[in-house]
Amino acid sequence: MKRLFLILVLLGVAFAGISIDEYTLTKSVYKPGEPGVATIKVSNPAGSERVTSITMSVTPSYELAVTSSPKLADIDAGGSAIVSIPFKVKENTSPGIYTIYAQFTGYKSTTATGGASQISVNSVSVPVTVVNEPELSFSVDKKLLTGLDDVTLNIVNNGGIANNVKITVPGTVSLYGADNVYVGTIEDEASVPLSLDSRSSEDGAEDVNLVISYEDALGISHTDNATIRMTVRNERLDVTFMQQSEITTRSESALTLEATNDGTGAISDLRLTFLNDSLKLVDTNEIKFGDLAPGQTVTKSVNIYTDISPGLTLANSRVEWIEEDVQMEESRTVPVTITSDADVAVFLEAKPLPLSTGGEHTISVLVSNLGTFSIENVDVEISSPVLRSLDISDKQYIGGLQRDDFSTVQFLMLVNATDPGTYPVYLDINYRDESGEWKSKSITQDIKVYDGLPDEQGSPLPLLGLLGVVVVAVWYFKFRKK
Repeated sequence: MKRLFLILVLLGVAFAGISIDEYTLTKSVYKPGEPGVATIKVSNPAGSERVTSITMSVTPSYELAVTSSPKLADIDAGGSAIVSIPFKVKENTSPGIYTIYAQFTGYKSTTATGGASQISVNSVSVPVTVVNEPELSFSVDKKLLTGLDDVTLNIVNNGGIANNVKITVPGTVSLYGADNVYVGTIEDEASVPLSLDSRSSEDGAEDVNLVISYEDALGISHTDNATIRMTVRNERLDVTFMQQSEITTRSESALTLEATNDGTGAISDLRLTFLNDSLKLVDTNEIKFGDLAPGQTVTKSVNIYTDISPGLTLANSRVEWIEEDVQMEESRTVPVTITSDADVAVFLEAKPLPLSTGGEHTISVLVSNLGTFSIENVDVEISSPVLRSLDISDKQYIGGLQRDDFSTVQFLMLVNATDPGTYPVYLDINYRDESGEWKSKSITQDIKVYDGLPDEQGSPLPLLGLLGVVVVAVWYFKFRKK
């Protein structure tokens, strides 16, 4: 009986009749518990006979409930009909794409068969995307901007989870020291520190623009725009201080600072003093820039020691100068970027040993954090002219590594060397340090490939050599403190 029905279905399709032209949904995305309507256009192509006794069967996914099933009328040749299928997404439905399967069956008479009725069947699957989209709102802890300011942005999410959230601030008020701020995942709420630069903005009320990009629970990308009303007041010395050198935390470094007179009047005896005890100048108490004409830039270098954590710091400072024979002074926050001593080491191990031409081997890569701070988003990429990955990707993700911590990832490789010998392996390690800066390190190590003869595969020398490296690595990173 099933075979007879299949033959009738194929016969109906071959003789045309019912055609599914298009379908639409009232929304592109639905929340759990939300109703919707799927609209399907059913037609009878021109040149066909009248299709009669049309019926429709609807089979939705379990997560969707069809609330009614409309009836269809006959369709003349060249005619069409619109069918609306109301449905509702069930409560507590997980994010996903579900379907409404609709099958249409009718009958038509054809002169080719002497007027006998022929069955005509066609079907369509309408995909329904279900996800609770994020609903983000924003506020700040202070509304007054005076040049370079640290502001806390409070984010409240009244919808579904938002992943890989990034924030940019385009406009005359912008982020200082970064193009964007990576927030990560927001389920309910988050507080994000921002460094805002309003020095290019006019005094007065300002709508600060926010552009927020994120992914919902299904991985669909979204971009939202928001504005926050703030006030700008920049009534101060028109001098810009810019850092021109890197300084590393917990070590003495040479700080090169540039001062530019952006005003229209000359200033004399310009001096800068850091008021933060964690920024200590060596051999002096202040940085002396001297006299600056309008538009002039003066650069000074001093030795400094800091134990501030890596990242951008707005250092509280005192600026003193003489303008029109009057001694003047004001408080100022000067941006200082502090880097970490982040570094990584890598060790390789292969199983089975030795590496042989045409053999499949597991290459283990041990990555260790040699710096004094944790690192995040660590990943490892491997390549070699004699190794071909049997995995989906040549890159493996490790995640975070604390100080003196290490982790291992594995790659399944095929040795495609045609001749034995010593060949290079290239390793690229990418990570983000405490300051939020992305760093990378490229390492080249040599491997020895044998031709796979039994006597060479039985040789213990390559195995002993690599085992020695692994033993030393484990002792160094796990027991050296003891």
